Amino acid sequence: MSECKIKILYGLEAAGGGALKHLVYIVTRLNPELFDITVMLSNLRQENAENEIKKMQSAGAKVIFIPIHRNIRPLKDLIALLKIWYYIFTHKFDIIHAHSSKAGALFRIASWLAHTPNVYYTPHCFYFQSQSGFSKWFFIKVEKIMGKITTGIIVSDTEMLHLLRNKIVPPPKAYNINNAIDFNEYNQAVAVNKTKHQLGIPSDSLVVGAIGRLTVQKDWITYIHAANEVIKTYPDVVFLIVGEGELRNSLELLISKLGLKHRIILTGYVIEIYKIYGIIDVYVNTSLWEGLPYVFLEAMHYKKPIIATGSKGETAVIDQHNGLTSPQHDFKSVAENIILLLQDKILSENLGKKGYELILEKYSFNSFIRKHETLYLERVK
Repeated sequence: MSECKIKILYGLEAAGGGALKHLVYIVTRLNPELFDITVMLSNLRQENAENEIKKMQSAGAKVIFIPIHRNIRPLKDLIALLKIWYYIFTHKFDIIHAHSSKAGALFRIASWLAHTPNVYYTPHCFYFQSQSGFSKWFFIKVEKIMGKITTGIIVSDTEMLHLLRNKIVPPPKAYNINNAIDFNEYNQAVAVNKTKHQLGIPSDSLVVGAIGRLTVQKDWITYIHAANEVIKTYPDVVFLIVGEGELRNSLELLISKLGLKHRIILTGYVIEIYKIYGIIDVYVNTSLWEGLPYVFLEAMHYKKPIIATGSKGETAVIDQHNGLTSPQHDFKSVAENIILLLQDKILSENLGKKGYELILEKYSFNSFIRKHETLYLERVK
């Protein structure tokens, strides 16, 4: 390897959520003496990303913005592709690392056109996992074609199963690096009663929580109807929906229609997320598809029992080991599991404890960073 730093360009469309958290961890923890980092983000979907962007800039990374639309927009996508290609072509990066589906396609094509030698892709859940029929076949085909111009695809345990089962790339091109969290960011003490008071929650109320973007993927409809079922039996339980997104208005209407405005609280985006974990008794995830969501790792770190629907990718929740599972869309099953955990404190504590043990054993933050560094260094010598 030369004495010059390795030039890396990271590309991401959605400036928010777990994908951005993942990217910030990498950018701020890689050895600055070895890597010269640039991050290209879309400026169309910055979901309270200011703090995360500042973290990357403080670590020495250059952050630039380009309009990239989430959905397929042929003309605008072509314009974005040309801008990305021109930037890559004129700056001569050693490595391009694209994150999530849209940026994954645009940055890999641009890198191929610019003859960049090393191109990596982290899907954060393959798009085809959410599809069926012809649509699923089509997007698998697209991933296979894109795989031919990709040096390596970096995936979590469950994504690896989808990758190999569908033969997206040959096994030597598949790299297993599980998500991880920096425990040091989550060690703040929580004043439980004060936090509850700030959210308008009685100090003696049990709290069920869910965190994520307010999007179709998260299936908030099932969560809200499960809450409605629980509240019929336990009217003092409070449910939290933590996050922002395009479905906020429609969710508020549903909550109002069910007469649950004082039982289901939409908090909006919360920066000090540790405060939420500090007050919840049960964590629920009703997503229709996931990779390895950071909210699971956070909940396990706080020893919270998890209820997850049968999302493709949620093997971080092992039924009756560190959480409980329910079928997708089955709000009655979700409600039954919530009631079980609220009633059985010993079961809840045991599941939370086992989740904490699992995260220590399998999701090491140091390993997460080290594996990325090693991968980059081995390719650029």
